[in-house]
Amino acid sequence: MKIKKLKISLPVKVASFLVLMFSISCIKLCAETMTTAQAQVYREKFVDESKKYVGSPYAYGSIGPDSFDCSGLIYHCARESVKIQLPRTAKAIYSYVRIVPEKDREVGDLLFFKTNSTASVTHVGIYIGNSQFISAISDGPNTGVIVSSLNQDYWKGKYVATGQFIPSGKAKGEQKDETIVNASTEKEVATSADSNAKSSFLDDVVLDVTSVFGWSLFTQNGFMFQAKAAEVQSNVRYKKWVLQPGIGFALRYNFVQRIFQIPLYVSLTMNDFVRFYIGPVFSFGEIAFSNTFKKIIPSVLPGIIGISFSTPNVTFGKFKFQLVQDVSYTVFNNMDGAALSFNESIASGLNFFTGMRVTFPLSVF
Repeated sequence: MKIKKLKISLPVKVASFLVLMFSISCIKLCAETMTTAQAQVYREKFVDESKKYVGSPYAYGSIGPDSFDCSGLIYHCARESVKIQLPRTAKAIYSYVRIVPEKDREVGDLLFFKTNSTASVTHVGIYIGNSQFISAISDGPNTGVIVSSLNQDYWKGKYVATGQFIPSGKAKGEQKDETIVNASTEKEVATSADSNAKSSFLDDVVLDVTSVFGWSLFTQNGFMFQAKAAEVQSNVRYKKWVLQPGIGFALRYNFVQRIFQIPLYVSLTMNDFVRFYIGPVFSFGEIAFSNTFKKIIPSVLPGIIGISFSTPNVTFGKFKFQLVQDVSYTVFNNMDGAALSFNESIASGLNFFTGMRVTFPLSVF
């Protein structure tokens, strides 16, 4: 049987081609809409989950639900809201996400910061729109899970990058609406942001007060433990710089030498654990070695040089508590101003101070 070839006119061919292209376009558009729509739902769930914990306390190493550190908050919210398990530290999360330009930043993205010189990334927060983000903060006038602003000078100087672990919730070319704020949390977020916007220079100025007990292992004749002094120290420092400059003073009563001393000093704090200090010392009272009764005089300048070591802190609200161990040398001379012998210098001037330090920002006042 002879099969007759079907002839299709050019207009029909063109129309068929257009219908086919239109159908493919519709299918592709629907697929893209589903993808971005799903991503947007994930982002909303993630942000809403983080808002539940605003006001929760900060605790180093904690992943919730009662307290968090910065990466612990991200880890918990991602796992609970969208069932995504992220790495556990800020630096590891930074390596995991896709870095995007600031112009492509969306609600639900992660913001990364470098708050000290020890690592490339040390802090992470959740972007919630309008230049605001939620994160768990250990220092400053407000600690715990709070809302902060990228417009604050502190965060501007610490910002590193924006990262995405949830796909973009916006179609290409679409104008981003950076606000996902539920009516129930809008007032809370705005209030918290206003509070943080008031942060100032005083947020970076911290005061610490230390109470210590002084002791020594040396006498003119050799090694012997002896309790020597009681002292209260106070230091104010600017913590925003890597080497944190400060000034301070101490009130010391040396009950072995029976003198009252006021050291004044400048300090450099390296981190939360090490501080160097140096300055003059003003002394009141006559001084003599307890075993020989030889009289000596204190030097005003040079007066004192020392180093302070402290333990990791325990935080209660805005206050940090640490155990402290100081090693300091205070200069004494003979009555004629000549230097003491080595043994006499060590016995009179080398002291150890052990005690407790409490630190808090000046903005608490």
